[in-house]
Amino acid sequence: MIIGNMNGVEEKNDQDIVITGAIIGILADVVKLGVNYIMYLAGFTKVVFWQLVATRFLAKQYLFNPAAYFVGAVADITITASLGILFYIFIRLMGKRHLWIKAIGFAMFIWTVLFGTLLDQSIAEKLPQTASAVIVTIVAHFCYGLGLWFFTWRFLRKTPVDLP
Repeated sequence: MIIGNMNGVEEKNDQDIVITGAIIGILADVVKLGVNYIMYLAGFTKVVFWQLVATRFLAKQYLFNPAAYFVGAVADITITASLGILFYIFIRLMGKRHLWIKAIGFAMFIWTVLFGTLLDQSIAEKLPQTASAVIVTIVAHFCYGLGLWFFTWRFLRKTPVDLP
């Protein structure tokens, strides 16, 4: 598909938007998972993100088995790649000015939607959640936003695409 960039120059880059956005989302997810795992090791939470995500798919008795990590990983990586694509499209449309604020705002919105609505009931019924465990998810998603900012900024620095 041929699309116009901000300068009115047409270029063939729809696949680049998808691939670039997915890579940005997955790299930011690595940051989020790293923060989550460090906080898990420090004892602030008793579960990792992949277990939280697996609550949508598996019964309670399977959430501490290797299957939960695999199912959660597939779902988490799929979602974060998709969110990376959405964020990259958003930045392509809205511009890169105040990129760090947009990235952190996007990540915190995702935290609110995913953990506040979609995962809330399945997590609450299946895994023990303490206040510190919830705070871990907030901090990790804030760091996901920083990851989105950093990796988007790094990519945009190296591309000829002129965004507002």
